[in-house]
Amino acid sequence: MTAPALLAREQALQGLAAGVDVLVIGGGITGAGVALDAATRGYRVGLVEAADYAGGTSSRSTKLVHGGLRYVPQRQFGLVREALQERDRLVRLAPHLVAPLPFLVPLYRGVRRPLGISLPAAARPFAGIGIRLGLTGYDLLARSALSHRSLSETEALSYAPGLRPEGLSRTFLYYDAQTDDVRLTHAVLATARRHGAITLNYAEAAAMRLENGPRVTVLDRLTQRPLEVPTRHVVNAAGIWTERVAALAGPSPFRITMSKGTHLVLDRPGLVDGAALVIPETDDGRLAFLVPWRGRLILGTTDEAYQGDPRTPQPTAGEARYLLEHLNRYLRTPIGPGAMVGAYAGIRPLISKGDGSPSELSRGHEVVEHGSGLISIIGGKLTIYRKMAQDTVDVLVRRDRVTAPCRTTDLVLEGGADLEAARRDAGRRGESLGLTGDQVEHLIGAYGSGAVSVLELIKQEPALAKPLLPDLPVLYAELVVACREEGVLTLTDWMVLRSRLALLDRHQGRGCVREAAALMGRELGWSGAEEGQQVKAFERTIEAESAFLASFQGTEAATSGEV
Repeated sequence: MTAPALLAREQALQGLAAGVDVLVIGGGITGAGVALDAATRGYRVGLVEAADYAGGTSSRSTKLVHGGLRYVPQRQFGLVREALQERDRLVRLAPHLVAPLPFLVPLYRGVRRPLGISLPAAARPFAGIGIRLGLTGYDLLARSALSHRSLSETEALSYAPGLRPEGLSRTFLYYDAQTDDVRLTHAVLATARRHGAITLNYAEAAAMRLENGPRVTVLDRLTQRPLEVPTRHVVNAAGIWTERVAALAGPSPFRITMSKGTHLVLDRPGLVDGAALVIPETDDGRLAFLVPWRGRLILGTTDEAYQGDPRTPQPTAGEARYLLEHLNRYLRTPIGPGAMVGAYAGIRPLISKGDGSPSELSRGHEVVEHGSGLISIIGGKLTIYRKMAQDTVDVLVRRDRVTAPCRTTDLVLEGGADLEAARRDAGRRGESLGLTGDQVEHLIGAYGSGAVSVLELIKQEPALAKPLLPDLPVLYAELVVACREEGVLTLTDWMVLRSRLALLDRHQGRGCVREAAALMGRELGWSGAEEGQQVKAFERTIEAESAFLASFQGTEAATSGEV
């Protein structure tokens, strides 16, 4: 008997074969945003993703929704203003997934490049005045009730107990926002499906014919069956693969430059308390952050030109050393590689213009019209995904000469409605089911008002209340939801992308992988042999991704004498 989740997939394939008005290629945050915008304007929409949703850049961010403070001294005021508007909109439309977060900016005596701004010697004593002016400009661009302020040393150390007080001259606090990038992508996809969009992962756009009506050949990677999808518009929202997708229809009119950003995941919660820390100065003028996230700390990011395979970017020892060295300059007690739980690297798709370094290339976006029904949306960043989608669908509407205004400016995303009532309801239900407060809050943070449905599933099958790992709040019920409602297809995708257990657990989730495979097997109809193959595939992935971590920790600990 075919599993219900796979029957739903077969129905999606049949829906695509029947034809759509708009076919979106790419299941990251940008493609999800385009699918939602187009569906809410009345288009029949299909979306295909070659791997898992949010499997590329959209899962490898710093988990921030922000204006981009470093663009203020670069005078990119339009970019910053647009991003700040979208930041505040997302706080309102996805309150379970995007929340304001204070950022601490400490300045030390003798600072030479505060926040990446190179200062001449005569100006260095006035660095605090310059930073305050920049933050004032940031506030003015945001037009938000949350504005920056100066902190006393005592206040600063209450936000960042691990901060070194010696030499601290000024400290500022400003606000941006934080998110879970993968859950945000899934909330957008779920909202798009609610408005009629068909979404399908592991469905690769393999060929494209634009003359006499666009048709895209989609390869179902589960069965290796090709499927021809007739459509009127094709939107290429493939992120770092947009140039390759565009080439399916002929020579690409644009070039994408890849920039790699590496992050470390640390297990040192006492370093900050309720705020993120801005690394005040780096040798090469980058801006780095230490951000609390899901009980861990994310330290990043780097910004390096990348020429390798975009599917497998890996952190390097040099990048890890760079990040730890710069953080340790500002800590009371330096931390070593033993604090690292995990690391990840992502690729930014930047619009190539000239020979500038990756950090100098704009994070702006462009909509490229190829003609014959193909449009590419390139560049941009997570914070402005909704505006990128709006600009893209505006082009379709103009082509079709119809009146269909954008509806996503005020559309609450899946799980964001009636959040406080859902939190109270979930608290009562969770207590009756024996869940801890942390577990209930985790469900609210992941599903918003949809957490009540997860708790109803646990009521029906109490064994699903068990956490996959004892020190993390991810529950077995979430794996069932991912299989039944969110299209997860592989054990590796669940462990690495959907639950983040492979990133947050010091042992990369190895302690629960076989139990997780058995439950997925039940939901997806796997045989015992298939479960074993899924476990082996996960182990190969973890071995490849954690090899750097183990070797770096061992080498650095031996060099420093760290135990």
